[in-house]
Amino acid sequence: MLQIDKDLCIGCGICESQCAFGGIQVADGTARVGDSCTLCGACVDACEVGALSITGTEKSMQMNLADWSGVWVYCEFRRGELAQVSLELLGIGRKLADVRRVPLSAVLMGHETGDAAEKLIGHGADTVYRVEDSALALFTDDMYGAVMTALILKHRPEIVLAGATAIGRSFIPGVATRLHTGLTADCTKLEIRSDDGALLQTRPAFGGNIMATIECPSTRPQMATVRPRVMKALEFDTLRTGRIVDVAPPADQLRSRIEVIESVASEGAKVNIQESDILVSGGRGLDSERGFVLIEELAKALNADVSASRAAVDAGWISYPHQVGQTGKTVAPKLYIACGISGAIQHVAGMQSADTIVAINRDRNAPIFDVADFGIVGDLYEVIPKLIAKIEEHRGS
Repeated sequence: MLQIDKDLCIGCGICESQCAFGGIQVADGTARVGDSCTLCGACVDACEVGALSITGTEKSMQMNLADWSGVWVYCEFRRGELAQVSLELLGIGRKLADVRRVPLSAVLMGHETGDAAEKLIGHGADTVYRVEDSALALFTDDMYGAVMTALILKHRPEIVLAGATAIGRSFIPGVATRLHTGLTADCTKLEIRSDDGALLQTRPAFGGNIMATIECPSTRPQMATVRPRVMKALEFDTLRTGRIVDVAPPADQLRSRIEVIESVASEGAKVNIQESDILVSGGRGLDSERGFVLIEELAKALNADVSASRAAVDAGWISYPHQVGQTGKTVAPKLYIACGISGAIQHVAGMQSADTIVAINRDRNAPIFDVADFGIVGDLYEVIPKLIAKIEEHRGS
C-alpha cells in the first residue's frame, strides 16, 4: 500500500502532478491516496522530502537467481505446423542466449509433430523438449499450462518467451501465476542489461502513446509474450545440430477439466495478413465501404492482400481479421500501401516494420508521411485507378 508520512509531507503537490491515474491528491496541505492508485511508484520517486513509501509488496518467497539459467521459447504447434512466431522468437532468443552465454531451448507440445523439432534446431535452438501425446492434439489451458509449469520448475530457465497469439495469451499468464513470477505481454523489443543480465522488456503503454520498458528484478523466470511479425526469424541452417529430449509427462498433467467438442477454423485463420508479402490497406479516408472495391482492385493487380486500419473496421467496412495496428495484427510485408490512413501511432505500431511503405493521402500533413518511404498527396479515387493502369501497362509490356 502507499503510505504518507504526514509529518514529512509539505503539501507541495508534486506527487499529484506526477500521478497519471489521479490516485493522489493534495487537500488541506497534505497528500491523500485515492481508490485509483495503482502503486506504480511515480509519486514516491518524485517526492523530494521522502514522505511517500510503498509497503506490503515484498515477495514472501526468496529466490536464488543464480539457480536459474538459459533461454526458453515456447514453440506453438497447431493444425499440423509450427506457428511462424515460434521461429521469430528463436531468432531473438538466440541473440539473448548468446549475450548471456547460455543455451537456447525450445518447448514443443502437440501430437504428430513430425520433423518440427529438427526444424526448430535449424532455426537456432540448441535443445528441443518435445512433449508428444495424443492428449495434446487439441489445446486446453490446464493441460498445456501444467506441462509447461512442470518443465520450467525442473530445468529452471532464466527467460521464457512465447508468442502473443490466442494460445500464448491464453495459458502463458497462468504459467507465470503458478511460478509466482512476472509476465510482460505484447513486447516489441527485448534486450539484456549488461551489468546484471536482466531482461529489458519494451511494450506500448497508454494506448501506444509511450513505450514502457519493464524488468523483473527479484523473481525467475523472466517471462514475456511477443507479437507475431515483430522479431526476425533466422535462416534455416542445415548444418546446425542440437539435442531433442522426448518428455513423457505423468498422467495427472494430461487430465483436463475442459472437453473440446470441436475445433473450427475462424475467418481469422483463413485471412492471414501477417504472412502477406504485399498489403494494400484502407482507412477512414476511403469515406465509405465502396472504397474497398477500389482497394481490392489494386490488391488484385499487385497480387496482394487487403488490410485495414481500426477506423475502417470499426465502421463495419471490413472484418476484424484484416485490421493492422496495436489492437489488430502486426505485419511486416515487403510492400505496404496505406490508402486514406492518417498514421495514428496505434496503426503505425502494427506496420512500421514493412520493408517499403507507400502512403496515399489527400492531407499533406498526415503523420503517415513521416514513416512512409514514398508519399503521394492526392485523392485516392484519382490516384489508385492511375496506379492500376500503370501496373497493367507495365505488366503488358
